[in-house]
Amino acid sequence: MTTAQKYEKYTLPMFGKRMFEAVSGKGCVLTGADGKKYLDFGAGIAVNSLGHANPRWVKAVARQAATLAHCSNLYLTKVHADLAEKLVGLIGGGKMFFCNSGTEANEALIKAARLHGVKVAGKEGVKCRIVTAVDCFHGRTLGAVAATAQYKIQHNFAPLLEGFSYAKFNDADSFAAQMGDDVAAVLVEPVQGESGVTPATKEFLKALGGLCKKFGAMLLFDEIQCGVGRSGKFLACQRYGVKPDGVSLAKGIAGGFPMGAIWLGSKYCDLFTPGSHGSTFGGNPLACAAALATLEEFERRGLVENAREMGELLAKGLDKVAKKFPGKIAAARGLGLMRAVAFRPEYPNAAVCEKLRENGLILIPAGANALRFLPPLTVKPSEIEKALKIFEKTISEL
Repeated sequence: MTTAQKYEKYTLPMFGKRMFEAVSGKGCVLTGADGKKYLDFGAGIAVNSLGHANPRWVKAVARQAATLAHCSNLYLTKVHADLAEKLVGLIGGGKMFFCNSGTEANEALIKAARLHGVKVAGKEGVKCRIVTAVDCFHGRTLGAVAATAQYKIQHNFAPLLEGFSYAKFNDADSFAAQMGDDVAAVLVEPVQGESGVTPATKEFLKALGGLCKKFGAMLLFDEIQCGVGRSGKFLACQRYGVKPDGVSLAKGIAGGFPMGAIWLGSKYCDLFTPGSHGSTFGGNPLACAAALATLEEFERRGLVENAREMGELLAKGLDKVAKKFPGKIAAARGLGLMRAVAFRPEYPNAAVCEKLRENGLILIPAGANALRFLPPLTVKPSEIEKALKIFEKTISEL
């Protein structure tokens, strides 16, 4: 029985048909079971921030696995404390909580918002509404689904968790119309990822900060995809000069090891108390070691700055291709090493994605008809150039 046949027989069909069977990776290169090598500009959907099989990361994870892989959060571990200290230093003040995924992180932010509302109002159910953006994506658990203002994500899961309102992204007036004294928080992505990589404007994020201050609400940023260096700053909101009250992180934070986290600003560190939230696996020593090794590589190799520089190089190349094929490409957009190309309706992104894979380039579909470029932050100019050549050649053949 082949791997594909085993998937079909033994696994639930959440992901549809897989592109191919991957067997190994090194740096920006992913190798298939047939021996074919691909330039991986999907990076596990922005997860493999150091690329595949980074030697220092592998060594750190192996060393920790041989020492202490897991123990209860009822105990202290140095690696957990060291990681929290490192992240607080990068973000500025506040405190951390570790979990296992981006969706879990957003669920924790939702609970933080509800706790803030109780603290301000003095009782439950009064200040509990959370305003999110149309076409956002915050995860697939039930609370995160309610926060995600997309029909395709919410369909068939009613009744949804109550207490969410939706407003237009990059439209401060639309958000202002949804605000009131019952709003506990505003939750947005500084760069909307799953819906097609749409960056917020600086004016929009600053306006949200003003609205939250006016109504005593928390300003929460979902930086699961756009955070952890991908934007060219450690947090995307740092490029905008807007500091939130809470942030969710995941994907690239541990270089490929499952991990999520939230950061809360100093004013909100007393919201959670023992027993109000938790995780069996969150912040385990193995995950924390992976995350620390990732952040140490960021510093050693200047990868956040590299993301900014390589992002600019990639953007210039994509703009050039978009201008060359205006009848096929509607737009190129993004921030740092989080980029997307939107195609005209006659060119379905799934079909384009498959042709690109056949030509040796892996990208990730997004939104109505876009493809995401999410290479590792270690990507080199020569790899950007190679990806652009494959992309341009493929588009010319459509």
